[in-house]
Amino acid sequence: MRASCGARPWRRWMAPGDPRMTDGKVTPARRGVLAGLAAMAGLTGGRGLAQGQDLIAASRRETGLRVYSNMAEYNWREILEGFKRRYPWIRVETLDMGPTEAFERYYAETSARRASADMIVSSAPDAWLRFAQRRAAAGYRSPEEPRLPAWSLPLPGVYTLSADPMLMVYNKALLDPHQVPTGLNQLTALAAENPRKFAHRITTYDASAHALAYAVHWSAIDQRKPGGWDLMQRLAPYVRVETGGAAMLDKVTAGEYLVGYHVSAVTVLPQMLTKGRAKIVAWTLCADGTPVVPRGMAVTAAARNPTSARLLLDYLLSRDGQIAAAKGGLTPYRSDVRESDVPFLTHDGVIRRLGGESKVVMVGYDHRMVSQYDAFVARWNGLFHRRRR
Repeated sequence: MRASCGARPWRRWMAPGDPRMTDGKVTPARRGVLAGLAAMAGLTGGRGLAQGQDLIAASRRETGLRVYSNMAEYNWREILEGFKRRYPWIRVETLDMGPTEAFERYYAETSARRASADMIVSSAPDAWLRFAQRRAAAGYRSPEEPRLPAWSLPLPGVYTLSADPMLMVYNKALLDPHQVPTGLNQLTALAAENPRKFAHRITTYDASAHALAYAVHWSAIDQRKPGGWDLMQRLAPYVRVETGGAAMLDKVTAGEYLVGYHVSAVTVLPQMLTKGRAKIVAWTLCADGTPVVPRGMAVTAAARNPTSARLLLDYLLSRDGQIAAAKGGLTPYRSDVRESDVPFLTHDGVIRRLGGESKVVMVGYDHRMVSQYDAFVARWNGLFHRRRR
């Protein structure tokens, strides 16, 4: 998927207060610059304003901005509209691809000395660990950093766009009231009590398919929330794995599956607004352990438009940017973004709904995730792939 925003550039940039701007005309482009400078001034004071002016002037000499991400067009839409209002001369192209593919494509293109991503946004902690080891992230420090929690700054140059929970989704029409899932242990017990009804009708991401799926399942099993391999052993006879959240949601809606667990909220929440879906499908947080995936982002070391990328990163970390991201289904984590500011969830709201942080499985940047990959996937495949139809 591609999305873009842009406008024809001015011939010359004029700073606010320049006498040439006193003609009484306030164009959208000028308004965008004023908004951008005002934001910089409000966040970081006079020094930040000077830095913001330098970034803005430099960005006008660049050719546009390319972003590789595992986000769909509808996730980006509000972000790009807000960014365009602030910096109307910056053209943004986003390419939607798998969470690991974003990195592999960047490596292939840069090794061939071809233009590649100026920024990567991906919910793939193990891929980010490898990215950091290769020193592929630019050493940029955002002025928003003092307003962010420490966990959202996991690696040098790597920031966090959102903290997205994994949800349970279920077909309301096909489950009796007492069969509505509330947690994974309860769902496993329900399936064991009704084996014919639930056989092959529970779904989740295939941990062997891509980095996001692997990170979610590795973290949940490692932290034993909701449980470890013993729980997977009991659950496996009823599960068919899938590679994508959209496919799982559609198949739950159609009744092919009764329940999906650990399905990304980024997919589920915006799609629940599609006509008629909410009458059939409902979602909940997993009461005995909800994985939360930090969506990492970084300006790349090989960026050909680094200043534009820095401006986008700063916008995404700002309160306005977090709210815009939330409108596309992502989950903001800044403490100054309240649930009343957004259409879906906030990170603080997820913790409150679960009754505390003890029920959160934070998918972190653990080097064991990389070193244990082969052994984990082999064990996973032994449980889930041999039972696939």
